[in-house]
Amino acid sequence: MAGFPPLKGNKEAIQWMRWDSRAFEVAQREDKPVLLSITAVWCYWCQVMEETTFTDSEVISYITDNFVPVQVDNDHRPDVNARYNVGGWPTTAFLNPHGGFMAGATYLPPDQLLAMLVEVKRAYDDDRAGLYDQAAQLHRQRQEYLGRVGAGPDLDHRLVDLTARRMCGVYDARNGGFGEEPKFPSAPILQFIIHLYRVTGEEYYRAMLEKTLNALLSGELFDGPEGGFFRYCAQGDWTEAQHEKMLEDNVRLARVFMDASLLLGKEEFGTAASRTIDYLLANLADERSGGFRGSQGAHSDYFTLPQEARHAGSAPPPDPFCYASWTSQAVSLLLEASWKLGRPELAARAVASLEGLHEISRGFRLPHAFDEHGVISPQIPDDADFLGDWAGYLVALMDANDYCADAGKYLQRAEAVAAHLDRVFLDNARGAYFDIASDPDAAGYMRLREKPLPENVQVAEGLLKLHHATGDSSYRLRAENVLRSYTEANRDFGEHAASYAVAVDRFLHAPVEITIEGHAQSAEAAALARAAARVGYPHVVIKRSVSSPGSEAMAHVCVDTLCYPPVSKPDDLAASVQEALEGPANPAESIFERFVSF
Repeated sequence: MAGFPPLKGNKEAIQWMRWDSRAFEVAQREDKPVLLSITAVWCYWCQVMEETTFTDSEVISYITDNFVPVQVDNDHRPDVNARYNVGGWPTTAFLNPHGGFMAGATYLPPDQLLAMLVEVKRAYDDDRAGLYDQAAQLHRQRQEYLGRVGAGPDLDHRLVDLTARRMCGVYDARNGGFGEEPKFPSAPILQFIIHLYRVTGEEYYRAMLEKTLNALLSGELFDGPEGGFFRYCAQGDWTEAQHEKMLEDNVRLARVFMDASLLLGKEEFGTAASRTIDYLLANLADERSGGFRGSQGAHSDYFTLPQEARHAGSAPPPDPFCYASWTSQAVSLLLEASWKLGRPELAARAVASLEGLHEISRGFRLPHAFDEHGVISPQIPDDADFLGDWAGYLVALMDANDYCADAGKYLQRAEAVAAHLDRVFLDNARGAYFDIASDPDAAGYMRLREKPLPENVQVAEGLLKLHHATGDSSYRLRAENVLRSYTEANRDFGEHAASYAVAVDRFLHAPVEITIEGHAQSAEAAALARAAARVGYPHVVIKRSVSSPGSEAMAHVCVDTLCYPPVSKPDDLAASVQEALEGPANPAESIFERFVSF
């Protein structure tokens, strides 16, 4: 693409439109292709393209005369991103006036974008009908591909075993982690490995886990001076970190290190989890709204400085918007960390965030992205509704039901959320939940409602928690239908198949409930809670019951409706669970007699 003039630095702005019906009405009326730019506030190359390519005077002039420019933020419009992203950010896509896909690329400097603009315009003028036929064929292929998610065979343990083999097959024995460069931490796989080691005790899983977590801390992925993890590393040995920090990644990795510290007895892993939570609270938590901001942007110059030098510099600003789905995930993390890390103050912060979500969700309108004042992102249509927001909220409510004193309130809200999920997102014909509400007038791929695995796993987990809390078997049946919908398709979702396998393993085992009773500051209760987190059974439900100061800490084990004598020593808890699963040695023995003898 040589021959184009250099960047002139013209500061005229492209008149970007939002993704809505008006943009496509203009495109159809003026018979112009749509230029779709998908960007992200945390994306370094998105900023470069915004400040260079999209300020070039020739680029601006050509787009203005020949295209309808539409720009969306990836985090504000995950529905658009899921359907039109061409493999990274920024995405530069070209659509016909009805939203059909014609061509696409990622980052483009001014000369390359101008060349592509000219080429797309020429192709559209010369073969408009052919491009529409091509877009229609791609639409049909995508529709057929989405149809792979549907009611499948019964769930069994082989699915968990096969997923474990697939994940172990991509383990990097040299450097730790999974897959090749660029190297992502793959938190869902790590959580699966934790689950497998806890349940099986296989040393192979322990070795994978320790090597990987040590590599994450000793390499460049972890920000030693300020805490928190960067998004990924360019090299397989965990060097050349890409310096954006994502809320969702850090929530997941904090849980991984927290659970690994309990399971492996590694204090340094617990410290990493606690420092990551401190990073989130200091940099991404919004005290006014109670929400959590989505990211802190890449700024290599700042993040490569030592701690002393950073004090004199200016830290990259966080995303100005909070996100319902990720705030819910942060709530669940803080509730767990309050007892797993011995930091009870985190529970109050979690409850404050949960109440903030409740306030903005009245009338079943859960804003996906909102600022500190509760103002919804202007990119989001008034009638937008996203599965991911409600799925995360459902799980957070059920976690609050397990860990907080006012459990009935959260359970009632969770049941209302589950009913809303069924009304708006459930595919009654084929099972599982769609990612967006139905809109028959939507343009292009937006008419195709997808069924993302991560969000559906969250829904299944929430429904299983509801079944355990209420005894209503319909919740368990709905969770089963969700999980059965992915018995074949789960392998198409990469690392997220690991979270699916954990959910399947839990579903296949009846829940064992362990209630830890004791004062919030009780060291004995904390020790019992940590022992409960190490119990080698796939489906353990841990609850907290706060008692008055000075009362003895106890762990109560229940299976179904049968509860066993409490234990006060952490070393006795695993044996108590095993005994409960096996049942009384004497079938004629009354459980009440055992309580009397106790």
